[in-house]
Amino acid sequence: MGGPVTAGPPPPRPSTARLTSPPIAARRDQPRPRLVTAVFWLWWLAALLAVLTALFALTRFETVHADLARVARESDPAATPETIERVADLSVLVIVCGGALLGVGGGLFALGLRAGRRWARLTLAALTLLVVGYAVLVLSATGWLVLVYLAVAAVAAVCMYLPGVSRWLD
Repeated sequence: MGGPVTAGPPPPRPSTARLTSPPIAARRDQPRPRLVTAVFWLWWLAALLAVLTALFALTRFETVHADLARVARESDPAATPETIERVADLSVLVIVCGGALLGVGGGLFALGLRAGRRWARLTLAALTLLVVGYAVLVLSATGWLVLVYLAVAAVAAVCMYLPGVSRWLD
């Protein structure tokens, strides 16, 4: 009991290795990964194609309207001409406004993805599902252009989940 207490070796120092990602402010000082930039531009290309699809439908308004009226007549032979006109008008409106809204939404949410916002990736994934539905609905009216739009949006959506992009997001 009475002996001097000698100090043993010092305790080990805590590790300085980071186990989590750096804070957002520190990450913003890092250069943006090229893959994030590529995905951003793919979404902007998809947005442009969506707007072009809507404009293409407008340039062929009479043809698209006649085709949609024919489909409406075939679907319901008992429908009145007034009802068929309304259905065809509404269908053209869905094609034009739907393409424009999907394009604008894709472009805006791509800005969020480029800024590193995880919610933007989730929103763009949901938007991709809407693009698939839009393409199925308007394929007969817009043709190959909507298929190109769908392909670019699908590639952008898959690339959003690659590791280089995932590390960039908060």
